[in-house]
Amino acid sequence: MAERQRNRRSWWWGVAALVALGGGFLFYRGKDPAPLKPAESLRPVRPVKTMELMPPVNALERSYPGKVQSSHRVELAFRVSGPLVELPVKRAQAVHRGELLARIDSRDYVSQLANAESALANAQAQLAAMKSGARKEDVAASAASVSSAKAHLAEAEAQYRRFEKLHQQGAVADAEFDRYKANYEVAKAQYNAAGQELSKARTGARPEDVKAMEATIAGLAAKVSQARSSLEDTELRAPFDGFIADRHVENFQSVQRDQPIVNLQDLAHLEVTVAVPEQDLLLFMGVSRDMVARAFSEVTGSKEIPLTFKEIATQAESQTQTYAATFQIVSREGINLLPGMTLSVRIGGRARGAELSGPFRVPSEAVMAGEGTRHSVWVIQENLSVRRVTVALLSFREGDALISGDLKAGDRVVTAGANLLLDGETVSLYTPK
Repeated sequence: MAERQRNRRSWWWGVAALVALGGGFLFYRGKDPAPLKPAESLRPVRPVKTMELMPPVNALERSYPGKVQSSHRVELAFRVSGPLVELPVKRAQAVHRGELLARIDSRDYVSQLANAESALANAQAQLAAMKSGARKEDVAASAASVSSAKAHLAEAEAQYRRFEKLHQQGAVADAEFDRYKANYEVAKAQYNAAGQELSKARTGARPEDVKAMEATIAGLAAKVSQARSSLEDTELRAPFDGFIADRHVENFQSVQRDQPIVNLQDLAHLEVTVAVPEQDLLLFMGVSRDMVARAFSEVTGSKEIPLTFKEIATQAESQTQTYAATFQIVSREGINLLPGMTLSVRIGGRARGAELSGPFRVPSEAVMAGEGTRHSVWVIQENLSVRRVTVALLSFREGDALISGDLKAGDRVVTAGANLLLDGETVSLYTPK
């Protein structure tokens, strides 16, 4: 009996366990299952190498070899040809503006000018006569010619009419009649011509004749101006104060038009040119005009020569693949400089653009390429997430990049693995073991 009761209690405990298990299963099935996380959310935190930005460096700490040259330099030549008769200047001679440098024989050009002026004066006299009309005595002579021609015409016409009747009656031969007829026609033409001359003498030349003569005078005046300019061009004079840098010919030598005669340089205004390598071109294109530049040489000793930036070429030299930058010499008190001397030019400055800070020096791997000079870097935020910051790439220096942008000293920038990151991604700082 006791054994049967124990079996019954075990059976009820088993049923109770099954009921509890079934209820738990139904309760679990009644709830929504938890959503599965996407694969991306399971992405591990990426360790990255970083560096802390140091205070901005000077963007233009550069030194280049430079050469002195004159700001005003010119190679002078004649605009006409001929033999030299004067060459009073020598190399290194100081000359003033307007001073005679060379002269060629001007006799041929004097003759050309005289002939042109004579032709012009003759044409002007003819035009004046055409506009004023004939003199009184010329008008009287023309009127007398008309009267004589009229009398001759009347006589010729009378003879022609008489012999015409005789010819109709058969009393005069054809040849004789034709002779009187021709005399009549000639007399009539002479009378008409005399009348036209008298009319011209009284009224003056026709308007179209006057215009033609005026056009002729304009052409002759241009020839006179050209001849006078050619005569003036037989003398070569200094266009500004300076020094004769070189002389290419000797006196009494026959020279051609545009043949170099002397080189003139203005030593009062000097400048320095330097060759800028390609990697520094963007830096020069982005600096302000008030960059600090100084020149030094063995000639100057410890003295500095202040310079101001003038211009930079945007096309490279074909042989050196460098860009010529020019600086004007501000002051050289107590220092003797001549074109052709070499100087060491030291440059310093800041990048243009107040909205940009820097420049900062970072490894080139930290910069992600963009369009033109606009690139970007990853900046580590306080919560260890990354933020993309647009920067301007100014230059490269010894494998590093000079950048400028919305940055400040103390910012931590990703230096390795930048191309694998996403904006806002959380990272860990890599620490070498």
